[in-house]
Amino acid sequence: MRRIALAAAVFSGIQTTGCMTAGRVAEPVMSATVFTYTAGRATQDFHYPPTTLQSAITGAMDDLRVHSVRLTQDGGMLIYNGSTADDRRVAVTIRPNQAVSRVSVRIGWFGDEPLSRALMDRIGIRLGELPPSAIPVDPPSEPASNPYFSRDAVPDSVMLRDQADAIYRDTPVP
Repeated sequence: MRRIALAAAVFSGIQTTGCMTAGRVAEPVMSATVFTYTAGRATQDFHYPPTTLQSAITGAMDDLRVHSVRLTQDGGMLIYNGSTADDRRVAVTIRPNQAVSRVSVRIGWFGDEPLSRALMDRIGIRLGELPPSAIPVDPPSEPASNPYFSRDAVPDSVMLRDQADAIYRDTPVP
């Protein structure tokens, strides 16, 4: 009798769980383009062919006072190289992929998120995806600091203190 009760309890417990416990899986949304900024590089997808994006990118770079713009082609990618007013390098890359073109922006060695976002916004405005807005007199800029040689880094005297003392602590005394 106990086995039947145990089997009924196990069976009813299995029956209450099922496919709905996992929940629905979100489907990718193809219409929205999302700005992402990671490791000094901004990326955004646009649902336009590269030929349409080329004029929007050159116009957006001109709006934000990026000068000395030149176009190079590397494989299937189109790369715009230019310079900001403070002589940092700007690289805008178009990677075409069927109906979507991925645009990535790198400004300077370590990136500049406000200027990258402003450039992507100006591209969206020129394509008609965003409502028109005034061109900024001074482009927003906040160059990222050098993460390798930061003034806020821990000094070597603190970082290597235990290693310097270890020589005398772990040696046998003759």
